[in-house]
Amino acid sequence: ISLFDCSYDPDTSDCTHFEDAGVMCLGSINECNHTDIRLIGGNNYTEGRVEVCLYGVWGTVCDDFWTLPDAIVVCNQLGYPTGGVQALKQAYFGQGSGPIHIDDVLCDGNETLLLDCDYNPDHNCAHFEDAGVVCGEAQCTEGDVRLVDGSTIYEGRVEVCYSGVWGTVCDDFW
Repeated sequence: ISLFDCSYDPDTSDCTHFEDAGVMCLGSINECNHTDIRLIGGNNYTEGRVEVCLYGVWGTVCDDFWTLPDAIVVCNQLGYPTGGVQALKQAYFGQGSGPIHIDDVLCDGNETLLLDCDYNPDHNCAHFEDAGVVCGEAQCTEGDVRLVDGSTIYEGRVEVCYSGVWGTVCDDFW
């Protein structure tokens, strides 16, 4: 079932952005699957500190040798465009906490997963060296739904893709 299966009138609305619908899912910020990656602390979902899941635990990536091919792999793995991609260092998006999972990442830019790249599982880093990326803005496909501006990946303002453009959902009858 999809949000678009519900009845709605996309051309009529008496809502302002003070009435945007939001959700908070029951998932935990700490839930993850081995090799998952996420971006934390950015101004939008296509940028942030890179975190990787190893054996069910989220951890950061050290910025030693962090370069553009590494950032390209991250953006590709997340399904985001790589036009204008940036590889950022020195905890540009804030310092993480918990384990630092990988160091000395060396991608050629063609890998499918960040963990397909060469890396060192041991590190000589602190969180002031957490790696970050800025990816291009993701295009949307009719029917896509995303959560934006939440404090975790499990909450935020609900946005839907309609006619190729991201838009909000009015909270009337939500």
